[in-house]
Amino acid sequence: MIQLTDAHAHIKNEKQAMERITLGIPTMACAGTPGEMQELEKFGRLQGAEKILIPACGLHPWYSDKWEPEEMFSLMEKVPVIGEIGMDSVWCDVPLDRQRKALEKQLQFACEIKKPVVLHTKGQEKEIARIISHYPNTYLVHWFSGDTGLEDYLKLDCYFSIGPDVLWNPAVQKVAEQMPENRILIETDGMEAVDWAYEEGKKQGFLKEKKENLTPETSLFETLKTTAGLRNCEPEALAEAVYANFYRFISVHMVVWRSDKLLKTGLVN
Repeated sequence: MIQLTDAHAHIKNEKQAMERITLGIPTMACAGTPGEMQELEKFGRLQGAEKILIPACGLHPWYSDKWEPEEMFSLMEKVPVIGEIGMDSVWCDVPLDRQRKALEKQLQFACEIKKPVVLHTKGQEKEIARIISHYPNTYLVHWFSGDTGLEDYLKLDCYFSIGPDVLWNPAVQKVAEQMPENRILIETDGMEAVDWAYEEGKKQGFLKEKKENLTPETSLFETLKTTAGLRNCEPEALAEAVYANFYRFISVHMVVWRSDKLLKTGLVN
């Protein structure tokens, strides 16, 4: 049996949270604003959530003109992972200077509290690679799809999570092919992102039809299967590597979520 993991997801409601809990898919659930973190804390109190929903938070670049990074610091102290944070010049019109300042403050804080970071790099791949080189840490580049900059992150020994458009996007396929086995992860980014990826693939003529009734399980399996094919390996073997990478990125300990605190249990091999 293949054990799937989701390295990055925005969970919008209790139904989506329960779906992951029921399916038993360990998920790094990310909050990009204080309000999103409040919702994530509610989901963390659902029965069975403690081993499935692993929280991450940080001020998302899209909202860096609405909140100050310092407003997230007390929340960032509660979670095992910081992010997603970064810069975006494609889907966001927040001035880049403001985004950069928010990113650097959070990178500094993450270094101080010694927690790994998830990066959002859309359109700013080269610049963010330059910035993080000054903040030594463990980094996960979420859904990298840039035309340039991949080599910069490889040199920095970053982790990468492969998004659902690996089925058709050459840039994402390149990442899937080139990642070291001990640095590759897979993600959905949330089911809204999965729907976008399949719809976009159909619109651009890469996919004949959009798959119906997608779930986190079916989406992650398609991403895993496609990635394994690109790497000329079996899905089962890749799933084992991805599972190990998932927990290694979070920490050397299995971190589980409780409604009011984090408890560390046995070491992960």
